[in-house]
Amino acid sequence: MSNHGPGERTMRAIRVDEHGGPEVLRTVVVPRPEPGPGQVAVDVTHVALNHLDLWVRRGVPGHRFPLPLIPGSDVAGVRADTGQPVVLHPGFGCMACPRCLSGRHDLCRRYIIRGERGDGGMCERVVVPEAELLPIPAGMDPAHAAALPLALLTAWHMLRTRAGIAPGDRVLVQAGASGVGVMAIQIAKLCGARVVATASSPDKRELCRALGAEHAWSYEDAATGVRDWTGKEGVDIAVDHVGAATWPLSLRALRWGGTYVTCGATAGHEVALDLRAVFFKQLSVLGSTMGGMGELCDAWKAVQAGAIRPVVDRVGRMSALGEAHALLEDRAIAGKIVVRQDLGEEA
Repeated sequence: MSNHGPGERTMRAIRVDEHGGPEVLRTVVVPRPEPGPGQVAVDVTHVALNHLDLWVRRGVPGHRFPLPLIPGSDVAGVRADTGQPVVLHPGFGCMACPRCLSGRHDLCRRYIIRGERGDGGMCERVVVPEAELLPIPAGMDPAHAAALPLALLTAWHMLRTRAGIAPGDRVLVQAGASGVGVMAIQIAKLCGARVVATASSPDKRELCRALGAEHAWSYEDAATGVRDWTGKEGVDIAVDHVGAATWPLSLRALRWGGTYVTCGATAGHEVALDLRAVFFKQLSVLGSTMGGMGELCDAWKAVQAGAIRPVVDRVGRMSALGEAHALLEDRAIAGKIVVRQDLGEEA
C-alpha cells in the first residue's frame, strides 16, 4: 500500500541505472504518473519475475537497454478509478502500423516489452492505455494473476501460432517446470496434444506430471524416454527456451517433419547445427517472441474458464527484489516467483 498523500507528486520505484549484480536494483523516488485522455492509472500490487529481468539487470552483449529503466513485465494491480483488479499486457505495438492493425503486434518495429524497452511495474503506480488492461478473474489471488501474462502469451504464441499444434500431436516441453514450461504443458493439453517434459529435480518433474505431462524425465534420461514413449518415431513439436544445453536433445527427439520452436536461450545461445539433419528430416526450426495482444485475450479466456492455472512457487517483497533475482538465477523456482509491492510501506 502506498503512503502517498493526495497532494504528493512522487512515488518509489526500483530502477536499473547501470548493468551489474543485484546491487544495481536501487529504490529511487520518481515523478508519480497521472493518466491523460484514454489512460488509466493502476496502483501496482504484485509483479512476477521472468528471466528477462535478469538480462535487463545484467546486460546483454550487443543489445542496448534504454537505461535508466524500471524493470518488471508481469504486472497486477488495482485500477485507481474503479478499484477493479487487473493485469497488464506485457507487450504492445504502435497500434497504427499494418502489422498492429492485423493483430501481429509482436512484428511491429516499435514493439515494446514492458520492463525491457520501456518502464515496467517495479513501482507504486503505472499509467497505461485502457486497451492494455485485462480483468483478474473473480476469486483469483492477484499474486497468481501476475504470474500469467508474459509466460502465457509466449507459450500460446509458440504452440498455436508458430508451431500450429493440433489434436493428437506429441509435444516435448524442455524445462517443463519453468514459467514458460508450465504454461506450455497446459496449453498443449488444452489443444488435445500428448505431452512429455524434462526438469532438473524430482519435485519439478512431479509438478510437470501434475499439470498433465504423461512423463517427465531428467535431462540425462530424456533421450531414452522420448524414444521409448514414441516407439522411436519422435515427437511432433519440441518446445525449448533453454538453448545450447538442450538443443541437441530437442533436435534428436523430433520425428521426420517435426517442429522445433524456441523463445529463448537461458543456457547459451550458440549451437552447432548439422544442416543435413534439417533437410533430410524436413525439420522446421522456428523462433518465437511474445505474441499479439489478441492472442493474450484469447488465452485469457482459457484462464477465466479455469482451463489454465498459474503456478507460483513463492511470493516475496519488492523491496527485497535482489533476493528474488538470486532465487531465479539459482534455478530454485518451480513456476514463477512474484513480489508484492511494498515500496511505500512504513519501515
